Amino acid sequence: MDTIEALKTFGLTGQEAVMYITLLTHGPLSGYECAKRAGISRSNAYAALAGLAEKGGAMRSEQKTSKHLPTPKDEFLKLLRKRSEKTLKMLDKELPDRVSETAPYLTLTGHESVAERMRSMLDGAQSHVYISAHSSEVPAMSQALEGCVSRGVKTVLISDACPVAGVHHHSKPKELGQVNIIADTSAVLTGTLLPEATAQCLYSRNSQLVRLMREAFLNELELIERDTRS
Repeated sequence: MDTIEALKTFGLTGQEAVMYITLLTHGPLSGYECAKRAGISRSNAYAALAGLAEKGGAMRSEQKTSKHLPTPKDEFLKLLRKRSEKTLKMLDKELPDRVSETAPYLTLTGHESVAERMRSMLDGAQSHVYISAHSSEVPAMSQALEGCVSRGVKTVLISDACPVAGVHHHSKPKELGQVNIIADTSAVLTGTLLPEATAQCLYSRNSQLVRLMREAFLNELELIERDTRS
């Protein structure tokens, strides 16, 4: 995601984002100068500047030659942060808590989509997580794993290697791309991350599936420990 796309996630249009970056880069500019610097038409530049001003990203000086000034970066980011927090609080209050029971299984596609859900599961874990994955998939969730360890969440990993300190590692060869996660005996994720373009995993909070995967994981742990003792 580039800077313009990032600003768009906070409600700016693409041209408003361009205007803000242009003003920050070049300082106070007239509408004509903004249009010239940004390489867009004057009408589009004036419309974007007006919209940016309404959203708190720009001001206009009333001098002989009118100039548009950017709201200082720190102030504007603080404003965007405050707005986003207000929106998130509203969503937290208004969105229903319960996932519809008519759709207990969700299919996640695409490597980044799956990786984001993996990290989200780990970030939200409160008591314990069980993970079975090839070591090549661990870096995508290493920060979330470190967070689990620091919060005192019991974190168990079955893998060919474990580059994260504090994780209870049980060594076993794993197939490239395969991943299984159980979080707090309440949610599971299972599937493959390879090839990245067609990565696909099943995510569910279905209690029966969670129970079955947990039993399979504990059985695998028992076999690993038995082999280690023998």
